[in-house]
Amino acid sequence: MTPKELLERGAAELGKVLEPAGFIFVDGGVESTSYGLAARGDFLRDGRQLELHVRASLDVVRYHFDDYVISHEDFVHAVRGTERIAGPSEYPGFSEDPMTGFRHLRADLERFGAVFLSGGAKAFRALKKWLDKHPRKSGLAALEQDRSR
Repeated sequence: MTPKELLERGAAELGKVLEPAGFIFVDGGVESTSYGLAARGDFLRDGRQLELHVRASLDVVRYHFDDYVISHEDFVHAVRGTERIAGPSEYPGFSEDPMTGFRHLRADLERFGAVFLSGGAKAFRALKKWLDKHPRKSGLAALEQDRSR
């Protein structure tokens, strides 16, 4: 499956959550990178953007709200910290099936995504401020941090 075909299938999967919330999908095209072909697409609504990059699987996921940008990992970290939602995210997950990342992201949007899907700019800025004070740990410290929640 090409990156473009995978993105189209993945967008249909994510659309189950995003379209009822008023988002529309915009195909960003395909580009050649040092790693091979990559497809990009965005779900957009009123200053909000879910940015997606796909190669052999879903590769990059970033949330934009006006001028603020947060990676998926940081977004979930901040929502868990501010909303006290326990447990780890499903995305990215590991699988031979390239659609798994999209299914996992959809589950994360259903579980952690209310601030992005229906919250206001103030709530999104609050996530960014929380992240500035509580950055996500990396490496083994990140695994310990996830287990403690």
